[in-house]
Amino acid sequence: METPQTKTYKKSQVDTASPIGLVIMLYDRAIVLLNKAKIEISEKQYEAKGHTLDKATEIIFELLTTLDKDKGGEIASSLSNLYNFILREITDANSKLNSKPLDNAIRILSELRESWDRIKDNEEIVAKSRDHVINSLDISG
Repeated sequence: METPQTKTYKKSQVDTASPIGLVIMLYDRAIVLLNKAKIEISEKQYEAKGHTLDKATEIIFELLTTLDKDKGGEIASSLSNLYNFILREITDANSKLNSKPLDNAIRILSELRESWDRIKDNEEIVAKSRDHVINSLDISG
């Protein structure tokens, strides 16, 4: 159970995160939930598994529905295909009480998370370099 302090901390993280940071947080949460569901399947905690997979499905569906296919082009289309595949794997695991499809979903989400994390790191490097250049310019005359 979360304490009020934990909830406040998490809200602060979300409120101050960049858009890419938010996507990474969603991937992290989905991965945690899918791993939890694997344990619940193995321990035959089917009701808990259902709730856990519902939460994971909500996250993936949110990622899917917020894709901007006009701006994102081919990348958004590829992400859409991956998210739909993950949703099918979650449905398969849920209906067949089989954790194997969750391994596929976790692998894909982990790879996507790593990719977004690299993009985030590169953006931060570019921003710091840009700030350094701007701060080092003497335009006073």
